[in-house]
Formats: sequence, structure tokens, C-alpha cells
Amino acid sequence: MQDRTDPHARDRAIEIARETPPHGVSPEAAAVAVAEVLDGIGDTCPECL
Repeated sequence: MQDRTDPHARDRAIEIARETPPHGVSPEAAAVAVAEVLDGIGDTCPECL
């Protein structure tokens, strides 16, 4: 399998979350939330573990 993802997309998403967090959310909390969602994306389904 060949990985064709953008290697910098994760870093950009976290940076955007820090720069423009939702109203009432700290920049760090927004970045952590985005990182948690991205960490949950993977090749293995939860039922398969």
C-alpha cells in the first residue's frame, strides 16, 4: 500500500485549531481536541481489536 497523505496536514490542522479556536474554547483545548480526533483515525476498526 502506498501512503499518499499530506505529511503536514496534521500539523496544519492543529495549528489552525490553536489560531482560531471555537468561541469559549482555549487554543490549547482546541488543539488537543483536534489531535484526539486525528489519533482516532486509523487502519484498524475498533471491533477488530
